[in-house]
Amino acid sequence: MFKSLMIITKKELRRVFTDKRLVITSFILPMLSIALIYSMMGYMIQRSQDDLDSHVTRVIGSGVPLAIMDMMDTDDSIEFITGNFDRNTAEQLILDETYDYYLYFDPGFEAKLTAFESGQLPLIEGAYSPKSDQSINANYKMRALLENYRQTVLAERIGDASYLRVYDLATAGIEIPAQNQGIDRGIANLVPMLVSIFIFAGAMSIGMDSIAGEKERGTIATMLLTPVDRGVIIGGKVISLSIVALISMISSFIGVLISIPFSLNFLSASGVFEMSQMSLGGTDFLMFFISMIGLVGMYVTIISVLSMIANSLKEAGAYITPAYMVIMIAGFMNMFGSGTVNPMNYYVPIYNNLINMQQVLLGDGNFGKVMISFTTSAAVTIILLGISRKLMHNEKVMFPS
Repeated sequence: MFKSLMIITKKELRRVFTDKRLVITSFILPMLSIALIYSMMGYMIQRSQDDLDSHVTRVIGSGVPLAIMDMMDTDDSIEFITGNFDRNTAEQLILDETYDYYLYFDPGFEAKLTAFESGQLPLIEGAYSPKSDQSINANYKMRALLENYRQTVLAERIGDASYLRVYDLATAGIEIPAQNQGIDRGIANLVPMLVSIFIFAGAMSIGMDSIAGEKERGTIATMLLTPVDRGVIIGGKVISLSIVALISMISSFIGVLISIPFSLNFLSASGVFEMSQMSLGGTDFLMFFISMIGLVGMYVTIISVLSMIANSLKEAGAYITPAYMVIMIAGFMNMFGSGTVNPMNYYVPIYNNLINMQQVLLGDGNFGKVMISFTTSAAVTIILLGISRKLMHNEKVMFPS
């Protein structure tokens, strides 16, 4: 039986690795495309940020007090253009991106400040364009500048700026032990989702062709006529698909690693993470690998069952697409979930392995919880294997009229 299983496995792997186009599309192109896409995204995000940082904010206004003009003059990133601009003209100039921000001060603004005890508060109006990044950034700058001006006015009223200081605040991040440091949280949130999608995508196209494709072409009938138990046939196909899915996942993940120097703006929570900062030990990698194996078993058997009940590649694609969506939703739920993990989640197939991978990357992996999730995944995989074997012995399924 074992010899027959290996023969089927080798036959399926030979079909994949002797097809140059299949090797390129399944292993090489995903790695290159992911590396290119993520690198370009990181480059464009960094370029946009650099453009904002180097842009000189052009502000126009009406009735601006001398004190505020002096504050803008001392800021090299702000250029104030004097003149009497009415609101409509200013708004049009901002929409045309000639200027970035408009300031309007009540007539007699400074006199109203002086007579603040009367209860009449002077009005400052600001206007910016929500469709312009430079104008939105100008709004942040001017709000900060006006807040500084407010603090200055309050200090003058009180007589001593120190009176405004209610307390001193000193905060610092807790020193995390080396064994619990893990990696950047942003990457730890993203990697499990990517690994999950890469595994499923790697097995999907080849899995559909290996079963539904052979049914459609009629070639599986020849294999079923051989003196080999049909359970061995499906077992060989599942093993070969698992190997292909892992290789495809590793290839795609290499693409992510290649892109890290260029994509930290959106992969990393801090934007300053380097691979040299990663603090994971051998046990962490083992737990991560066990979690991956749990996903591989479930994904491959899900694809096998859905491909087996389909009569063509097109039909198999229609069945598998909803499953793919569920896989993606599980990945997003884990990526954007809260830091607290409900203990019952470790018994939820697919989601439990994603949680464990995230916890391992954060330096909080627990071998007991990993094994609970793996046992759950193994149980689901065995059930799906049993369903696959039963379908393989069903003549109506394998030889539809």
